[in-house]
Amino acid sequence: MRPFAEFAIVAGLCLFVLFVVIPAGTVESDNFGLSPAMLPIATVSFILIVSVFSLVFGLVRTPEAIGGDLGSKGMRGVLLLVLATLIGIFIIDKSNIVIGGTALVVLASLAIGERKLVVLTGMGAGALALLLLVEWSGL
Repeated sequence: MRPFAEFAIVAGLCLFVLFVVIPAGTVESDNFGLSPAMLPIATVSFILIVSVFSLVFGLVRTPEAIGGDLGSKGMRGVLLLVLATLIGIFIIDKSNIVIGGTALVVLASLAIGERKLVVLTGMGAGALALLLLVEWSGL
């Protein structure tokens, strides 16, 4: 029952973001390039696809096959990731995409259980470099 509940929450939030939040939060412009809604739509669609795969594999695999309890993180992990995302969005809103995006990557890494300082530093540095490149290129 737990995989269905997790899927329902994640898929429901994804659909809400796809059909309510993104259309309300993005405005089409006549600038050259991609639509401002393209990246959020692609990201939320990817999360939705991953949640479908997670549901299927969660139903197929047994706790013995993966070496432990299927629900060891469960909803706590989902809630931590949602909280990290909300904090990252708040930082983006109050500062800029480079600082907030880097914080979002580090917070999301912490939410999924990464605790190695070297890995967190590498993730933060990679995000910072990518976001600086995006800002510099004007995308």
